[in-house]
Amino acid sequence: MIKKPNNWDQVQEISERKQLPLGAYVCEVKQVRVQDNEYGSQLALLFDITEGEHAGFYNQDFKANSDPNKKWRGVMRVWLPKDDGSEQDELTKRILKGILTAFEQSNMGYSWNWNEQSLVGKTVGILYRNEEWDYQGKQGWAVRPFRALPVAAVREGNYTLPKDKPLKNKASATVPPANVPAGYTEVEDDDLPF
Repeated sequence: MIKKPNNWDQVQEISERKQLPLGAYVCEVKQVRVQDNEYGSQLALLFDITEGEHAGFYNQDFKANSDPNKKWRGVMRVWLPKDDGSEQDELTKRILKGILTAFEQSNMGYSWNWNEQSLVGKTVGILYRNEEWDYQGKQGWAVRPFRALPVAAVREGNYTLPKDKPLKNKASATVPPANVPAGYTEVEDDDLPF
């Protein structure tokens, strides 16, 4: 006879985590942080979906996850310019300006003031794409935030889904069928709740 383990009645069984379908969503920023690493600085935006059938998706996902080391999955990370005059830095500036313009267009009367905390509580559209990942010997596909859009573009369906992003330098990447979500983003930041 198998012995019943201690705390068996409190143990939560493993279940499949819901996956967000590929698309664009109206989201609200919950937290913001600038993070530095060996490659530069990033603006990390923690957000959740606020409209439609997937409203509250990341909050529900976080609450349902019984892993003691769980992380918030609704995060968009944006590189910040180094202002070094390089071609790559000019692209970084253009990407950042696009995101900040989407915030200004989505929040009446809001004007970016170079204080990242002013983004907390603001809404913005977020467009997702399929991205292939490889982490600790495992591979798969995940639906990840790609770029910000004005909220009106999401509500009107005025956007185009981006091409899937396979891993670089991989001999043969298996691309998932269109609109089939997979996996999730692995987060490395141990000091953040997201």
